Amino acid sequence: MSVETRTLSAAIVLCACGTATVAAAQTDYASVRDEVDTIRIEARAQRFEPRQSVVAGGFPMHTSDYEVVAVWDPAGKRAHEAWDMSLIFPVPGTMQIAFTNNETVGIREQMGGLPGAAGGPMESSRIGANFKDLWLSNPILLLAHAEERASSRVDGDEGPVERLQLVLEDTEWLMEVDGTSGLPAAASTIENDPHSGRIENRIEFSDWREVDGIPFPFRLEQFTGGQLVRRELRTAVDVNPGSADSLLALDASELEPGDPAMRRWGWDMSHIILKRAGGGNIGNIPQIENVAFEEIAPGIFLVPSTHNNLIIEGPDGLALVDASWYPERSVTLLDRVAERWPEKQITYLILTHHHVDHTGGMRPVIEAGASVVISAKSAGYYREIFESTMTGSVRLIEVGQFLSLDETGREIHVYDVYTEHADGMIAAYVPDEKLLFNADLFSPNRPLQFGLWFDDLMNAIEWHGIDVEKHVGGHGAGIAAHPVDTSGHTMPVIRMVDPAR
Repeated sequence: MSVETRTLSAAIVLCACGTATVAAAQTDYASVRDEVDTIRIEARAQRFEPRQSVVAGGFPMHTSDYEVVAVWDPAGKRAHEAWDMSLIFPVPGTMQIAFTNNETVGIREQMGGLPGAAGGPMESSRIGANFKDLWLSNPILLLAHAEERASSRVDGDEGPVERLQLVLEDTEWLMEVDGTSGLPAAASTIENDPHSGRIENRIEFSDWREVDGIPFPFRLEQFTGGQLVRRELRTAVDVNPGSADSLLALDASELEPGDPAMRRWGWDMSHIILKRAGGGNIGNIPQIENVAFEEIAPGIFLVPSTHNNLIIEGPDGLALVDASWYPERSVTLLDRVAERWPEKQITYLILTHHHVDHTGGMRPVIEAGASVVISAKSAGYYREIFESTMTGSVRLIEVGQFLSLDETGREIHVYDVYTEHADGMIAAYVPDEKLLFNADLFSPNRPLQFGLWFDDLMNAIEWHGIDVEKHVGGHGAGIAAHPVDTSGHTMPVIRMVDPAR
C-alpha cells in the first residue's frame, strides 16, 4: 500500500537551562520513518483501574506506581520493556518485570508480583497489547508509519482542530491535531471491552520537546471510556541509541511459535491487558481450555480457574455465580452447560460485585436469557451498561439486605455483605447444604488472605445469622469448614479440588 507523505507544521517545545521555549518547525514524516530506527524512552507512570473501584462507576482504583524503560524498533517490530513497580492494589508489594520480543514471540523475566513466576515465554496476547500501546503512545511515529491518512477540520472549544483518520496494522486510529500548534493533542482507537463492548482507548499529549529534530510528548494521560487509566511523565527520550541492539536481541530459536489469533486478541483489547499488568497480574489469556465442573456438594459445582465460578443445580434450572474475566470463557462455559444439562438453562446469574475480574464474562450469559441478580447499590451501574450495549431487555433482580431465589426449584439465598472492598457486595448461600460462596473476602486453601475483608465476611455472617458449614470462594480451591480461623490465614480444608482437572 502506498504511503502519502505529509508535512505538518509543528510547534516544538525546546528545553534550555530548565525553561521551555516554543519554536516553529516542520515535521517531515517520510524522514521520520526513514531516519528513526529505534527509540528509547524512560518514564515514571501511575496506573489506575476504573473497573476495580470501590463504588460501581466511581473513581478508578490506583493500582501501581512504576518506572519504565522502553526500547522500540517500529519498522522491525521489536521491543524491550522493563518495569520497576510499586504495587498498591490488589496486593501491596514490588515487582520487576522485563519483556523482550519481536512481532510473534518473546521472553519475560520477573521478580515479585502476584503470580511469583521467574519468567518464561511471553503470551502472544501480551505481545499484541504491548505493540498497540507503543503505537498509541508515540503519535509522531504513528503518523510516520500510517498506511492510510484522511483529514478534516473541526472547530473545537479552544480553536480549530484537525482530525486525521489513520490506518495501521488493520486498525483505524484517530489523531486530533491542534490547529494552532500543529502538534497531536490526542490519539485514540476503539477496542473491545468486557463490560462496554466497543470502547475508546485515548491518550492525550502535552509538554512537547524536540529530540534530534523530532517532537515527542513528555506528558501522557490515558483514558478508556472517558475514565483515567494512566499518567506518564517521560524523563528521557533518545533516538537511535547505541544500546538498542543489545536490549532488543532475542534468540527465538528455542521458543514455540506465537499464536497470531491470540496476538490479535490482545491487540484488540490492549487497555484491559495493560490495566491488569498495572496491578501486577500477567494473566493474558481467556482461560477457555480449563472450563470443567467439579461437584463439591450434591448438585453444586465449582468451575475452577484463577477466578472461580459456581453452578447451583435445581430441578427447574441452574444458577451461575459470577462470570469471570472474559466473554470467551463464558461462551465455552455455556457450551459445557448445554452438554451437561441439555434440558436446563441458566436461570440466574448472581454477580457478587461489579469488579471486572468477576463480571467480565457476563454478557454472553445474559444474552442467553439469564436474569441478573445484583446488589441494589450497584443497579444503576449495570442498568447503564446494559442499556448502552444490549439490544434486548435484561431482567435485573436487585438485592437489598436479603433475597430468596426459587425459580430453579432449589432455594438460594443472597445476602448483602458490607465491605470496603466493594460497595454492593453480595454472597450466595445454598441452605440445604449450608454452603456460602463469596468473592475476594475469603479464599479457601489460599495462603494469601486479606484480614479486613475476611472480617467483613465473618461480620456479615454473624449479622444475618447465616448457618454456614462450608465456604467456597471466587478464588482459592476446594471448600473449607466454618468456623474458620479468625486471622483468615489458617483454614481447615474439607476437600481439595484439582484446578487442572
